[in-house]
Amino acid sequence: MNKHFTDYVWKGGIPRGIGPATATTAASSESYKIVMDPYRKRISLEKYLAEKFVKIIYDSALFDFRHLRSPEHAEWQKTVTHENEDTVECIVRNHDDRIIFIEHHRFKSGLCCECLVKSPHGIIISRHEMQYTKLGDPVNGVILFDANERQVMSKRYEADEVTGEFTTLILEDWNATR
Repeated sequence: MNKHFTDYVWKGGIPRGIGPATATTAASSESYKIVMDPYRKRISLEKYLAEKFVKIIYDSALFDFRHLRSPEHAEWQKTVTHENEDTVECIVRNHDDRIIFIEHHRFKSGLCCECLVKSPHGIIISRHEMQYTKLGDPVNGVILFDANERQVMSKRYEADEVTGEFTTLILEDWNATR
């Protein structure tokens, strides 16, 4: 499946094309190409503008969002490499002790509000946005965005009334509509 689409959404950690791009639409506007092997082991999502390659939005070889759905990520180890009052940088290693990504956390009022995730090579993989009712947000939760700022997944939590930190997972949604 290597087709160009006029748009895409995320379903279960996999990009899904919306509206096949015609020769006319692909020649004059943005389009997205989803490339995957028949077994969906390796998936990439490419962005084009007027049929010219712009960037790779997602490549499961760098990091596969589907790994966030499995219990294996509980075995990952996080090591702080830099820390100050407003930011923290961490490296995350998998169970084989390989660095799988680097996190750049930004804090507000003592709570992590954003996490930019990069490959060990410095390529942006995703961004997590954290929301807290304590800080005036409508819900307590996390939204995962791809490198093109499209929602991949969201989680809603109960939060500690005093600290604002997340406690119990209420809802996890891996089917983004946009």
